[in-house]
Amino acid sequence: MDRFIETIIGDSCDQGCAESNTELSTALTLETALQLSQKLDQQLKTSQQVIQKTIEDNTETYAKAQKETEKAQNSITKLLEGVDELQAKLGDTETGIQARLDMAIQTKEYKKEQLTSNSAILRCLRQLAGINEGLREMDLMIQGGKLDEAALKILDIEEVLGGIEELEDTRVGEILRNRLEMARMNIKERALQAFHKTIAVEVSHHAALLHAQHETNTNVLFAALDSVEDHGETCQAFNAYIIDTFVKPVLSAPSLELNDKSLDTDFSVRINREGSETEASDVSMIVLELVAFTKRKLGDRAWTDSALVEITQLVLQRCFLKRIPETRADLEAFDKVVGVLSDFESSLLAQCVKPPAEMPIQNAVKRLDELFIEQQCSQALAQARKLAQSTSFAVHSFEEHETWGVEFLRGIIEAAGTQLDSSLEQWAEGQGQMVFPRCIVSESMARAICRVYWLINESAQCTREDLADRLKEAAQCSIDAYLALFPVVHRQQLRRVPALSWQFHNDCLYAAHHAAILARLDQNRLGQWTRTAQTALKRGTVQATAIVDAESRELKSLIDSGVFYSASETVQKQQLGQMHKQVQLAVMQLCAGMKPPALTPQVFYRACGSYLDAVFAATIEGIVGVSDISADDSQVLSDHCHSTLGLSVHFKLDTNILNVYSKLASDQHENGVLWDSDSDGEGDQECARLTREYCKMADKLKQLADILVISRADILARRRAGLLYQFSTDDYGY
Repeated sequence: MDRFIETIIGDSCDQGCAESNTELSTALTLETALQLSQKLDQQLKTSQQVIQKTIEDNTETYAKAQKETEKAQNSITKLLEGVDELQAKLGDTETGIQARLDMAIQTKEYKKEQLTSNSAILRCLRQLAGINEGLREMDLMIQGGKLDEAALKILDIEEVLGGIEELEDTRVGEILRNRLEMARMNIKERALQAFHKTIAVEVSHHAALLHAQHETNTNVLFAALDSVEDHGETCQAFNAYIIDTFVKPVLSAPSLELNDKSLDTDFSVRINREGSETEASDVSMIVLELVAFTKRKLGDRAWTDSALVEITQLVLQRCFLKRIPETRADLEAFDKVVGVLSDFESSLLAQCVKPPAEMPIQNAVKRLDELFIEQQCSQALAQARKLAQSTSFAVHSFEEHETWGVEFLRGIIEAAGTQLDSSLEQWAEGQGQMVFPRCIVSESMARAICRVYWLINESAQCTREDLADRLKEAAQCSIDAYLALFPVVHRQQLRRVPALSWQFHNDCLYAAHHAAILARLDQNRLGQWTRTAQTALKRGTVQATAIVDAESRELKSLIDSGVFYSASETVQKQQLGQMHKQVQLAVMQLCAGMKPPALTPQVFYRACGSYLDAVFAATIEGIVGVSDISADDSQVLSDHCHSTLGLSVHFKLDTNILNVYSKLASDQHENGVLWDSDSDGEGDQECARLTREYCKMADKLKQLADILVISRADILARRRAGLLYQFSTDDYGY
């Protein structure tokens, strides 16, 4: 049957259909598809004429065949009567009539089957002709804007096409079904264009406008979309357009004002991007008016359920999630906004065809405490990252030692605009006072520590243990994040600026101090806080070691061993003096930037001792490396050694400052603080003591100064007495 249909219509439309099918598969837009459909329609019209002529010819053939069949039937009937008589007389074997009769009967059955097949073919051709006419009418309806009638015509054609079994799995059937699918898409596209023509969107920096351009019979559009089983896709596409081009830009502006003078034809909102935040009640009213305006212009089905839920989520984001208060006191006053938004959600989502599975605002209200905690945690981590990345490097100087206690906590918490929790206050009273010595820390670290205590105070007020743990975890992580990010972000500055390196060293000690205190408070996270304190101490130690090593290398590079040869010569002596001045200036600058209260005394002494050791060691190495030293050279080099030892004067600090640290060390020694101080001695004796304690190479340099000017006998005597144990035989054997 399929081959027969293809034979009938193949001459007129085979090639055209194949080409059309290829072009249809590569069509990029609905407009292109429409043009191709019109081309196919013209080809089908030509095919119709051929098919009609074929039908007429076959009808005549069928009539003639029927008449001949009737004549043959009559002849066969008469023949059978004669055959029966003859067979009765002569028998079948003699006549052979039975075999011929059977063949005649088979021929008759075959012709009957052929007539039935021809009848089915004719019926199929008539149906194809009807489908072709229906497609033509459908195109005219679409072009004339009668989308609802066109949609019904599509359904009629599909019903007829589905009843033609002969077209199943045929190329002709596939082409016709593609043609109907393109018509469906065309109807959807024209409906969407009609929506856009009904309401136009205009958004500028200062205003947003929905303009009703002309009236549209939306009932026709929705009826057509229902017929083609659109399932709200076209309306959802138009809703997405309104939301993206109008709703989102409007809700992103801080200040909004509805222009209600022209709500009959236009929906206009004035935008002020520098004004104060519009209240949630006003924002809700504007959104509800927007939905009502579009429904007046497009009908009650203008908004899909999913689009209304999306608008609710946008309002939730703007008026709720982005405006969650930062303190619990303000959180209690937030109930008014919660009530307004809940009423808005009820009014908006009541317009849904089906009740939504979830109510976004109601769910957010139920999770308000959790959202509040999440906001505090995220803000704390964001602040720690921002502070660590800051390039201001502002200094937070203590006027006196920082004493941790109830008053310290109360001052930090009240400065943040809230009250110290009673349980935290009672705990602090039982801990006594813990002191951090006066030194320079960064303003960024001081602010980070304040934020940590604020989070701890918030955790004490939480009724849910899991939320309290999240706040404590955020407090700990904010310290870890700051200490991890700062040396990475400011790697180059830390290498170039010693003062900044020492400031970060102090920041690490300051963080370790408060982490150790919080480890006492938060016993459940004792291990985590202890690890934070240990990590902070390690980072501080690493930073101090790095800066001392770097500056020590710089000091060693200033000492040129070549000037120690022939040191008594005028030129060499002058170069030796210039080198000593350069070293003296460098040491003075380094020590000036470290003196308390920039650093605590012990940290200063250790760093200063390391710097002097670098100078002493380089000096000793340079002099010992000289193979032949004359008496005059020995005296010059000995004087140079004494001058170099004179750099220990930088150990001398202001007595008033030392007294403060000495008193702190004696008061806090039993508490196991991370620092101490030295005795309050002063003068040259104190410098000498500190030099011996913190400079490993001082005694060796002093011995070298003596060796350079004493006799060989004295050298041997001192050696036997064990006074020159720091030198080998090769060192003083000259």
